[in-house]
Amino acid sequence: MTDLPTTLRAVMARLRDPEGGCPWDLKQDHQTLAKYLREEAAEVLDALAVHTPGEAVSEAHLKEELGDLWLQVVFQAQLASERGAFDLEGVERTIVDKLVRRHPHVFGDVEVDSAEGVLMNWEAIKAEERAAKGQTAERRLLEGLAANLSPIEEAMEIGRRCAKVGFEWPDLDGVMDKVGEELDELRAESEPGRVEEEFGDLLFSLIQWARYKGLDPDWALRRQMARFKGRFERVEDDARAAGGWEHRSLDQMEAAWQAAKKQGA
Repeated sequence: MTDLPTTLRAVMARLRDPEGGCPWDLKQDHQTLAKYLREEAAEVLDALAVHTPGEAVSEAHLKEELGDLWLQVVFQAQLASERGAFDLEGVERTIVDKLVRRHPHVFGDVEVDSAEGVLMNWEAIKAEERAAKGQTAERRLLEGLAANLSPIEEAMEIGRRCAKVGFEWPDLDGVMDKVGEELDELRAESEPGRVEEEFGDLLFSLIQWARYKGLDPDWALRRQMARFKGRFERVEDDARAAGGWEHRSLDQMEAAWQAAKKQGA
């Protein structure tokens, strides 16, 4: 048996070796791997949603999911390396250079005294980088949103960009008033098209409230779904113990739900 590779980079090179590599890995390209990159990133987020720092099983789960995501980065870099475009070291060098350049308050002599100051400096440096690349035409504020953002992420980014130019509520109460206004308008509608529109308005306003509050709505929703699944498992266990769903009324299921909630599920 040949010596086994000891690094992920070496494993990936072996899998992609035309002589003796893996037929499945050899068939892949950047586009066919894209769906796996999305899936692995989502699984890392799911692991984080139920992560308990210091708890052995939870830490092991997160470590495994991060490894799966790292594999996708290494796989993409391997493909680029094979055609002579760039390699994994080049990927790392690029992000190191970017981080050093965009953190002059750490690696240079620029002084900032708040997280907001860091972000303002970051945007100024990005503008300088675009100018250096010849990208001098000023884009519209909401142009260039990443195509792979989820609707929640895109709504958050829209709110952030508008806030940067002062298009923002003066305080948190103002945002909550807008949420209440949109909820009232949703309640008042009955025509399906208008209901959908008002529902979208309410969701957007809630996401902006979360942004203003410093919350991540995507993260909050993931954690809520994890809690829901844990509690519903208790409801399902109760139904199974009773002989099946047909032996449980809504009131009994609600009682099992509340019991699970009290137990911290």
